[in-house]
Amino acid sequence: MKLTPIDPPGRSFSRWLTDEEVGQVLAASRGWRLGADGSVVAGTLRKTTVAPSLAALGATAAAHRWISRPSQAGSDGSGPTHVMWGVFEARTDAEVTALVAAAVG
Repeated sequence: MKLTPIDPPGRSFSRWLTDEEVGQVLAASRGWRLGADGSVVAGTLRKTTVAPSLAALGATAAAHRWISRPSQAGSDGSGPTHVMWGVFEARTDAEVTALVAAAVG
């Protein structure tokens, strides 16, 4: 499986980020990569699938309050997104994987 690095969409989150963009930001902060099938993968030697997609990771982040944002983007796409770094960073990779798996199904 070829892994590609994940680059965050930017450091300014004064706009409403989609679930996929939130997933990108969180994955990039941990150094996770994107697998050939679109899954989020931790590790380079022992590859562990963290989430089936960036959107699933972002949706889990919203559900577990790792981010704070309005429920919908404004009509012009505005609305700040705040990442609760302390809350997210306090979770181990295994905890994040379990929470995403429970949320997905």
